[in-house]
Amino acid sequence: MSRRPDVAVIGGGVIGLAVAWRCAQRGLDVHVFHDEIPGTASAVAPGMLAPVSEADFPDPALLTFAHEARRAWPAFAAELAAASGMDLGYATDGLLLVAHGVEDRERVAAMYGFREGYDVPPKSLDADELRAREPLLSAACEGGGFATEDHHVDAQRVRAALRAAGEALGVRYVEQRVRSLDEVSAESVLVATGAWSPDLHDWPVTPVRGQVVLLRDPAEGPGLRHGIRAVVRGEPVYLAGRHGHGTIVAATLDHAGFDARSSARDTDALLRKAVALVPALAGHEVVETRVGLRPDTPDHLPLMGPVPGRPGTWVCTGHYRHGYLLAPVAADLMTASMLDGGDGIPAAFAPQRFRTTKESASR
Repeated sequence: MSRRPDVAVIGGGVIGLAVAWRCAQRGLDVHVFHDEIPGTASAVAPGMLAPVSEADFPDPALLTFAHEARRAWPAFAAELAAASGMDLGYATDGLLLVAHGVEDRERVAAMYGFREGYDVPPKSLDADELRAREPLLSAACEGGGFATEDHHVDAQRVRAALRAAGEALGVRYVEQRVRSLDEVSAESVLVATGAWSPDLHDWPVTPVRGQVVLLRDPAEGPGLRHGIRAVVRGEPVYLAGRHGHGTIVAATLDHAGFDARSSARDTDALLRKAVALVPALAGHEVVETRVGLRPDTPDHLPLMGPVPGRPGTWVCTGHYRHGYLLAPVAADLMTASMLDGGDGIPAAFAPQRFRTTKESASR
């Protein structure tokens, strides 16, 4: 019979792995229960660390939290790289915000218009200034901006590094799909199972499907100088260089349940937008398509904190598109809450803010 750990983390995504690492640094015996289910968001994420250009979290609590997390990333990345011996592909050279056409200018401006007062505001750029920073951009691009505070990282390397850093401290990884909280026994239990969290408790977390396409330049020509967050004919798209001659193109948004199959329609849509922005991508090969199921909540805020009515159990899920961005601060706050009784988690993220179906039925 296996020993009872001090901490059991259910879920092997970036949040769960980061908490496991932090707990192991405190000298605790930590077990991570995970099963690589198709559609796991952390395995697919493009790696945007973008509190400025991501316009889908206007809530003040989340916006403040996002900027705290971005400021934590340099030290977090340096510590993780040293602990794992791995290059995380962490890039701090900013993100270009691009309006492809005249009709896209307003949408691009909305990406950062309500963020005045948070860190360094984006610098507005006209079309010529954009192309000076990124020569591969199409001549059709109408302008945009440059967000110095938005960075990006190779998400898959980060996940591998977190696992390696945890292993070095004795974290045990158990390949097991946990279907009930009663299956796991530990002093402290953390649920970090993303879109599958409702399997373990009656939380209102739903999957939002996103597709990513990986391209490779067979001619091995010059790659992108910066990550690009753009709007093309009213629709968003994200591009970033990968591994020298590769490019990642992301990401669609689709409420399709737990369908993790790639879609030829979505691939074509992403490629059309990518080529409109960077015509040279027309000659690149599609290496792989990936689908991730992002965990969303009704108010688009995370669920973080102790689980009411279940002593010794915590939840950290519902980070939607921002799991990698929020991971450093989320891991520190969850570790402090679990081990020290810390109460630094924003009240807006409290799990009990939603009345669950079971609670409603009992009233």
